[in-house]
Amino acid sequence: MNITQNQELIERVIKLADRKATGSPSELSHKLGVSQRNLYRILDCIKDLDVTISYSRTLQSYILE
Repeated sequence: MNITQNQELIERVIKLADRKATGSPSELSHKLGVSQRNLYRILDCIKDLDVTISYSRTLQSYILE
């Protein structure tokens, strides 16, 4: 995965999380076409950008705080 692809995935996850529409980690990794391991790496990159993102079990989605 190159930097441009990674940046696009980060932006996509942030948009989905903003709408509370990511689904579970397995659903989100499927939507993005990446493994769950790569999904967690993407989430770590988002957190490194000082974006507060967390998983809500109630909503079954990642959300921005």
